[in-house]
Amino acid sequence: MSIQKQVVRDIDRIEPGKMFTYQALSAWRSSPESTAKAMSLLVSSGQVRRFSKGVFYRPKQGVLGEVRPSDNEKIRLYLYAGEERIGYITGLSLYNRMGLTTQVPKTVTIATEKARQKKSLGNIDIRLVPSKAPVNEQNKEYLEVLDALTDIKNIPDSQPFEVLDVLSQKIKNMDEGALNSLVQLAKGYYPPATKALLGLILDTNGYVISRLLAEDLNPTTRYNIGLKGYWSQAKKWKII
Repeated sequence: MSIQKQVVRDIDRIEPGKMFTYQALSAWRSSPESTAKAMSLLVSSGQVRRFSKGVFYRPKQGVLGEVRPSDNEKIRLYLYAGEERIGYITGLSLYNRMGLTTQVPKTVTIATEKARQKKSLGNIDIRLVPSKAPVNEQNKEYLEVLDALTDIKNIPDSQPFEVLDVLSQKIKNMDEGALNSLVQLAKGYYPPATKALLGLILDTNGYVISRLLAEDLNPTTRYNIGLKGYWSQAKKWKII
């Protein structure tokens, strides 16, 4: 089968309106130049639209004509490589979804292993920042919680003790395996203040796994978070 036919076959399997890159095409790895030429021909013929350099989509027709890819589809391009998760939404967009702030940012921040950069995708801006840990579908929720703990002093509309209240409820809904994963990620990739805050939540809720975090902290270090006397176990964790 020719490269052109392979490319057409692969594209026919992609849902109209869904964005994709060269990596979604089976011929790309063995014949990148021929694959790029085949794509150029398909773009010229109108069978495929080029959204940006190396990013394409099949035209999708709506009642009023051709429909451009949705904002969610644009964002998904930086969250997944094929079906494999490579990033997750963090920052104000995440904290808004968690109910920690009412602010809706113009720029969506995505934590990923890609280099730090900014993208303007029509009516949406994306900022890529380095993830603190390797990202996959299984640990996304844990990384979100740890990011919120790390940013606890910088979340608009919420006091640090209020952020802890919300995150404590999320953590209490996790099973033993999830809690272990959460602790291991904190120990391996996050700063001491984040470990102390997670330890405080776990200790307050009676989870003995909090000891693993206590053992990982410098006993002479104090963390100025601004809990204002809330959370009675805070002093034990050197949090003020």
